[in-house]
Amino acid sequence: MYKKLLFGTVILFLGFLYSCDNQNNSDPLANIFSNLPDTTQLKELVNFLEENQLDSIVQQKKDDNIDRPIAIYPVLSPKDDVRKVVLDASYLPEINVEYADFRGSVFRSAKCPNSNFSHTDFRTADVRWTHFDNSDMRYSDFSQSKLFHVHVNHTDLSHSDFQGANMFGMEGHHAILRDCIFSNALMKDSEFLDSDFTGSTFVHVKLFRAVLKNSTLDSCDMSYCDFTGARMENASFNHTRLWKSNMQGSHLQGADFTGADLQGVNFFGANFEKTNFKGAFNIPEVVKEMMDENGLVTGSWQDAGNSTY
Repeated sequence: MYKKLLFGTVILFLGFLYSCDNQNNSDPLANIFSNLPDTTQLKELVNFLEENQLDSIVQQKKDDNIDRPIAIYPVLSPKDDVRKVVLDASYLPEINVEYADFRGSVFRSAKCPNSNFSHTDFRTADVRWTHFDNSDMRYSDFSQSKLFHVHVNHTDLSHSDFQGANMFGMEGHHAILRDCIFSNALMKDSEFLDSDFTGSTFVHVKLFRAVLKNSTLDSCDMSYCDFTGARMENASFNHTRLWKSNMQGSHLQGADFTGADLQGVNFFGANFEKTNFKGAFNIPEVVKEMMDENGLVTGSWQDAGNSTY
């Protein structure tokens, strides 16, 4: 009986090791990402929401148990209820409105530099052309909001939610966006120079012609993203998952993919110059053929052959 029990325990242990080994083989970054990229629960892009859908988000009861008084413009305070308030062209420098509720507000072309917007709720808000430079916007919720050409230069937006947001042309030089969620956002023509996105999730994000020069995108999940024509010179993708992302025609001179998972990535027409692929996983065969002994690539996939993806 004892021998049978011991034999069964050994079999279970070996099975466990085998399953772990298989998991690591299928996803070399499993120790960084606890889950596979999920495209089934994406928030719909704000452009496609109907009026009743937007209104239901604004009216939804918040579960943070904060008592929010109705805001009295232009004197805005922390924890104010600013829902559906029109604040177009407001000049509100150095204000503190942390934990305020701006859902459904119209906040276009406002100037709000050096302010505290941390823990604010901007869901479905229209914040186009507004400037938040040098502000604290950590832990804010911008999901399904309109952020067309918003400026967040030198602003800290860590731990914020941008799911389904329209971030077309958004500008954030030297911004901090660590551990944010951008899934299903539109980031076409956005410009984030020297910014830090470490640990953020970008599943199914459209980054056509985005400018991410000198930015840090380490340990991010950027699966199923479209970087067509993006400028990403000297960007860092260390240990980032890029499953089936499209980098067609992108500029990757000096970029670093150390330890990144490049399963199914389309680099056709991408421009390389001392681009580092050393230690990367699932490197496309054409890119492998272009690598030198140090794992660096210079040239273009198009020069080496046709894409197989």
